[in-house]
Amino acid sequence: MTDDQSSWTGAVTERLRCCICGGSTGGAPDYVLIELTAPFAETRQWLGAHAGHLNGVLAEGFHVEVHLM
Repeated sequence: MTDDQSSWTGAVTERLRCCICGGSTGGAPDYVLIELTAPFAETRQWLGAHAGHLNGVLAEGFHVEVHLM
């Protein structure tokens, strides 16, 4: 992570668009990066999202919180 917390990209080279709303996540303080993997497969899928949008579609009992480090 750089000094500018809003530019964090995680394991990808740039921020991804929100997988819920399709909007830009550039500068969003609640940006989250999600890695999906499949058992017995050597492939990964990355999804970016605004935490607030992600919380709106998660099943009851699941909640995303963003903590700036």
